[in-house]
Amino acid sequence: MSHLRKALRFAIIGVALAIAPAPVLAQSKQPSESREAPAAPTEAALAVGALQIGSVANLEVAGFDIAVTAGSIVYSYYFTNKSSADLAVTAALSLPELHASADRSETWTLARNDAENFVDLSITAGGGPVATKAAVRATALGVDRLAEIQTERLPLLPFGAATDKALAALSPETADRLAALGIVSPRNPAQPKAPLTGDWSLEVVQTWRLTLPAGKTTPVVVKFAPIAAHYRLSKGDEDEISDIKEEVCLKPQVLNMLQSRLKGNGAWNVIDISLAADAPTRWIDSPAATISVQKPKPDAIVAFCGLDEKTAAKPAVFGTAPEDNEGIRIVIFEPAK
Repeated sequence: MSHLRKALRFAIIGVALAIAPAPVLAQSKQPSESREAPAAPTEAALAVGALQIGSVANLEVAGFDIAVTAGSIVYSYYFTNKSSADLAVTAALSLPELHASADRSETWTLARNDAENFVDLSITAGGGPVATKAAVRATALGVDRLAEIQTERLPLLPFGAATDKALAALSPETADRLAALGIVSPRNPAQPKAPLTGDWSLEVVQTWRLTLPAGKTTPVVVKFAPIAAHYRLSKGDEDEISDIKEEVCLKPQVLNMLQSRLKGNGAWNVIDISLAADAPTRWIDSPAATISVQKPKPDAIVAFCGLDEKTAAKPAVFGTAPEDNEGIRIVIFEPAK
């Protein structure tokens, strides 16, 4: 399956001005009896959820902006308290659910080796930092197995070098017991030295109490590094671009230009990002999100539904999230040498 099609399976939505290179928590390759070398794992995208808040009287959502660069995403929300007293509401933001690739065909790049904050999330309200509390669930077969995973001193991240090392250190008896609970993959008798795979899912929701001063508009800024997909398209991949033309609203002339480069033995390096554009509360009317994408290079091509064509050739591309569209997919094409 192509890089583009694999990314399509995961794209729902997600980037710091120059941040330190993110560690790649990848699936290590499983030994194969075949002489043919296994394909390298495909990097895939996952979605960071939009901010969600409780609803109270006299609360208005004044705006929602999304700013995207090649390394960070910033969601900016503007809440107006129209009452004469401070308002307090619960706020929550869901990190993408993580689970290991069963066949080790996918890999994900995480910004931090931190189970509670693997996207380098930071939040401010009214210009001041917000302290959040992480609600963590590690489930296997739909059952919360956090206690069992912690008892065995396994990392909560279900994949990565540290997890692979911890799984390899399990005794055969412990591995069999955890496999029976659905927490790890069963050992293959035909390949007794094949590495185990974590079979649990990690779910993290960051919550806090948001206070909105009376008679003011308070900006709440959510910044994080995306779990984006990065891949390369070259000659022969022309149909792969056609496959996503509807999802990112490619204009015919842009589609032709992208495909022409491939037919001429050129190539594209692609950054595939998913954004959460749903309203912060479903009980209060909210304006559509405005989107800005900073091109990593002047000759890059940005595509997403809602793009303002007048800005397509500029260093920063602007647009508006389509109505009734909770997820926005942004694809950035950079000419590859």
